[in-house]
Amino acid sequence: MKIRCVSRSAERQSLADQTAKGRKITIGEADMPVYEPKEYEKVIRRIQEKVKTRSVKMGECLSEETIAAFEECHKIKLPQAYRMFLKEIGNGCEHMFEGCRLNDLESSPCQELASPFLLDRFWIWEDDERDADIIEAERDHKVYRGNMELINLGCCMSYRLIITGKCQGEVWNFTDVGVQPCCERQDFLGWFELWLDHQEETDYFKDYVYGETDQE
Repeated sequence: MKIRCVSRSAERQSLADQTAKGRKITIGEADMPVYEPKEYEKVIRRIQEKVKTRSVKMGECLSEETIAAFEECHKIKLPQAYRMFLKEIGNGCEHMFEGCRLNDLESSPCQELASPFLLDRFWIWEDDERDADIIEAERDHKVYRGNMELINLGCCMSYRLIITGKCQGEVWNFTDVGVQPCCERQDFLGWFELWLDHQEETDYFKDYVYGETDQE
């Protein structure tokens, strides 16, 4: 698995923003799926089959009551794709990248879930030339809230699910030098399915060749 947190050009970021509007992005000879809610049931069925075929050890599915109780406790509504995953595929996963565990709902470190995550594009604060105190205050206000940890990779790196704010439902890469969305605005189902398809070879940050196509 390749992990990095790097700046992207304005042109590439614009293309990334397009995916949030329900378009499919062609990547080389394959498509990076950008799923819409109407597709979720089909995607869930496909992921269930892949989990079974690859003998992935998932945690037990959660009931609607358990999920609703978590939401009530934190005063939030989980992203629809993630809710469906918990109910129909599983709650956590024993081994993902390099043996790291996909957190179950109850043990996922949370950061002020009801407060909105205020970024809508990458931010590499290591490259930010402003005063360190200003950066730290802005980071605390904008970044460390409204998200929950999916998987801790060590060395200050993790993948987190955005719970509130404009980027709700997206999976982002968090490091000690900055944060950025994965897979060009990929949601949880797309993020997990990409791992199922590529396992340790998954690269959420490779340089793709973009070409817009119509959604099927």
